[in-house]
Amino acid sequence: MADRNPPGNRTPTKILISLAFFCITFVATWLFEVLGTQPMVLVGFGASLFVAGVAFVVQFLYDVEKRLDTMEEELERHSRVNEARIDEGFQKINAATKLFGLVEASALKTDAITQLVGNSVRIKPNPQLVFDLAQTEIQRLSEMLKTLGDSGDLTYDGEDRDWLLGLTKHVNHSLDAISTTLDVGGQDYFDGSLWQSDLGQRYLEAQRDAVRRNVRVRRIFILDRPELREDINFRRVVGMHDDIKIEVRALDPTLFPRQFIPPIFDFIIFDGSVSYQTSPSAPVTEPSRATIASTQLITNQSKVQRNIDRFNDLWKIATPII
Repeated sequence: MADRNPPGNRTPTKILISLAFFCITFVATWLFEVLGTQPMVLVGFGASLFVAGVAFVVQFLYDVEKRLDTMEEELERHSRVNEARIDEGFQKINAATKLFGLVEASALKTDAITQLVGNSVRIKPNPQLVFDLAQTEIQRLSEMLKTLGDSGDLTYDGEDRDWLLGLTKHVNHSLDAISTTLDVGGQDYFDGSLWQSDLGQRYLEAQRDAVRRNVRVRRIFILDRPELREDINFRRVVGMHDDIKIEVRALDPTLFPRQFIPPIFDFIIFDGSVSYQTSPSAPVTEPSRATIASTQLITNQSKVQRNIDRFNDLWKIATPII
């Protein structure tokens, strides 16, 4: 408001204008006196003074009106700005309230979600590399949760250990698995295999804990040749499963050519609701070594049910390892 009406004293101008009206009025009354029969000097002076006063008051009222108009415009502008800010604030409050309501209504643990948000805001923009990493992980987690909420399929390039160990840690009723990639080290089915790796050991330990929680764990080994059943290293792998009370069966697909439909990739079914499955890649440097090209997490129930049916069919024709 001060910018629109810079401070300036217009009183001298008003006085000059009032004096001009005074002089004009006085001259006019003087002419009437000259033409008239009776001198009216005092009346003319008074009339001139009155007109000059009126002119001064009119100027003052005009300035006051202009200032009031300017103040009204400024108040309207401030009112619009404040109203916009208040509306924005209420929208943020409504969004926050709605979000908090969704969090409260969620089946997930509320404290875990609030901790995620609280920990996220602690990330500082410096160093930039840490900030970018945190941003990427938040985006990845958000997309993962959205996909799971929509009963979609999650795909991870390569072999994912977090999904495997996390699902095994939290399984409640059953874990049914098919292993078709046993041969990962030439003629040695123990050294260098999954079960001898860090991931394999952690996976076995997680299955041990699941069995202790009364989870039924079953595994079918698909043998690529019949003599593998008596291989000493294969027996060692089976023994590792027997030690933790995992039900193990083996299947030689050549013995059941009409009944057996070979699965394309390994899969694990958790609680009959989630299927964890891997797709092998074509070997490049070591023809005898199988590698994982991608990992999928399937939550669509129709797809999961197909794997359940396949496992049950194979479990019936597979034989225990004695």
